[in-house]
Amino acid sequence: MAKMRRKPAENITLKNFNEGCLLARQAPLDAIAGEAHLFSDDKHHYMSPKGWLALSPNGYLWVHPKRLAEPKEWARVLAVAYVCLGFGLVRQREPQVLWEIAALLVAERFCQEAGIGVTAEALLHPEIEIPVNGEEPLFRTLVTEGCDAGLLLWHEALCGKGRTVFQPAEAAPSRYVYRSRPPDWKALLADGIARSVGKAIEKAGGWVNTTGVGQRLSPGFRAQRRLVNSHPLLGALAIGFQVVEEPRICQLNDIRVAAIDVGSRTIWINPGAGLNEAECLFVFAHELLHAGLNHSSRRRGRDALLWNVACDFVINGWLIEMGIGAPPVLGLLHDPDFDGKSAEEIYDQLARDMRRARKLATLRGPGMPDLLGREEGGIFVDAEAYCRRALYQGMERCLMSGRGFLPAGLVEEIRSLAQPPIPWDVRLAYWFDEHFPPPERHRSYARPSRRQASTPDIPRPSIMKPPEEERQARVFGVILDTSGSMEPKLLGKAIGAIASYAQAREVFAVRLVYCDATAYDAGWLPPESLLERIAVKGRGGTVLQPGVECLRNAARRGDFPPRGPVLVITDGYCEDQLQIDFEHAFLVPEGNRLPFTPRGEVFWVR
Repeated sequence: MAKMRRKPAENITLKNFNEGCLLARQAPLDAIAGEAHLFSDDKHHYMSPKGWLALSPNGYLWVHPKRLAEPKEWARVLAVAYVCLGFGLVRQREPQVLWEIAALLVAERFCQEAGIGVTAEALLHPEIEIPVNGEEPLFRTLVTEGCDAGLLLWHEALCGKGRTVFQPAEAAPSRYVYRSRPPDWKALLADGIARSVGKAIEKAGGWVNTTGVGQRLSPGFRAQRRLVNSHPLLGALAIGFQVVEEPRICQLNDIRVAAIDVGSRTIWINPGAGLNEAECLFVFAHELLHAGLNHSSRRRGRDALLWNVACDFVINGWLIEMGIGAPPVLGLLHDPDFDGKSAEEIYDQLARDMRRARKLATLRGPGMPDLLGREEGGIFVDAEAYCRRALYQGMERCLMSGRGFLPAGLVEEIRSLAQPPIPWDVRLAYWFDEHFPPPERHRSYARPSRRQASTPDIPRPSIMKPPEEERQARVFGVILDTSGSMEPKLLGKAIGAIASYAQAREVFAVRLVYCDATAYDAGWLPPESLLERIAVKGRGGTVLQPGVECLRNAARRGDFPPRGPVLVITDGYCEDQLQIDFEHAFLVPEGNRLPFTPRGEVFWVR
């Protein structure tokens, strides 16, 4: 009986290495892996018999031909080499060993965060904190403070004792590969990262089906991907919004070109508008700036359409100045006379001619704002905070990398929005601190003083309270709008805050005046009485000037300080002119607005 021939044993080492090469060629390192050349260092010219690899800035990689490792372990080693090329770290720098340790640690962190391969047991090293700025500060730390012995052993395991991982540019393989000049490794890595981000967006947006075959990208989605890849300012913001291009939905919502709902993080683009790719990019960036600049919550009771138009003038001017896309041929709100003006200034100017302003058309259409959803409200706070943070991070990337051009007005507005506003009650406390500083206490020997047990023969001065005249001068007035439109919740919140701050600052008394169609003087009240149940008079219409006149007459009689201060609590539904001679401030519900230009400070009560 003839003997059966055995098949030659499969080379496990080579098989694992080839599988590791395939794992390392995935995004975002596929472009670099395609340009790099792998060679086996059979004669151990570049690494010791126990090493793993060596590489040169030209893209030549020498690997150990007989190193037995798992595919994922080879993928991690090769990926670290590719990242070093992409970051431009493969160069000679003394001390060379410490420079290679810093560069390899930074590259390894990138691979670990990207989830490329796993670390081999032989290449484990002590944990070390890597600075955010990368290899330069880490290299300086290793040079000045010394290097851990475990990191030196890790470096020795990679290339061998007395060897280096990074070879000089003159190093060439035994089988010469002609290359006039090495590729731009940094550009290849940037392109790979951009393509991997684009694939992630396609997957998240449903553009990659289960069969792995990509669908045809719509103009809106192409604009979103282009913003992510090429415009750092809006890239982080663009990735957080869903693009909807359904003609029926746009028809139901009367969307002529585009609209946005910040709360649901959705942007609608009407495919029936016939926008080309450049116009779609402009429109998409326009809607994103509405979200990033928090135009919905900044309306504060203004006319919705007029405020939207004012914001459009500002945004369109900035986008044209930055050269993002092309304005739609359907028409656009842009006026060079408004250059350098804020949305609030443009709104005031448009409000002088309401009839003309209401004929202007937003991207949604004539007479309709393209900001959908509620203008204010708790459910949108997180969404607007996300948009504000993403836009600020995009601006920081632009300024640090020097890419693109940003108008000064846009930078100023983004930075101002990045600073969280001070809560109204904290600002009210500052107002009380300004008008009622802590009373100065004096030490005096006029009264019997306390003596310390250690020195009973030495008299000590006692702390005297301020004179009664000074205590009685710590007073202020409150004009309380008691019209029917005032909500009891607002009254309770405002009066409670005023009473608490007045007590904390040792205010002697409060002059309370109720105001609706006429004024009702409640006289002087101690601050703590405001915390109790008080009888509100009036509840008719709203006219605040009689309340001011009531305090003015009291000042003439010497029954009120000539300069105040006075707090006015109102919902804003009052006369359009108010003359107040006292130092004053207003407490107004957030979302409302005063019908006149206030001279005093305004606290928007939430």
